[in-house]
Amino acid sequence: MQDDYGNALTGAKTINERLQVLSASMDEVRGSLRSGDERMTRIEDNAATLRAELASNTQATKEVADNTRELVELFQSFKGAIKVLNWLGKLAKPMAYIVGLGTACVGFWAALKGK
Repeated sequence: MQDDYGNALTGAKTINERLQVLSASMDEVRGSLRSGDERMTRIEDNAATLRAELASNTQATKEVADNTRELVELFQSFKGAIKVLNWLGKLAKPMAYIVGLGTACVGFWAALKGK
């Protein structure tokens, strides 16, 4: 008896024995396929769970982004207020000189008028 490649088989088996060996091999393949189906089902269940968790995580991230946006806007308004206060501070120094000069002039005028 020869194999598919034309090589002589030593200890040739009968057709029934070969069919039994093939049947056992097919049973092993079927078992592997069943276990693969079971694993795929578990993976699909895990994927559904992961999708649900991802959606929940995405929602939480959006909420954090919204809250953070409010804080950033608050800090930016504080930054604008500080700029305005700096401008007022820069304006206050010359205004103090002008008010001081005006007060001195009024005091001098009152002193001259009082004599």
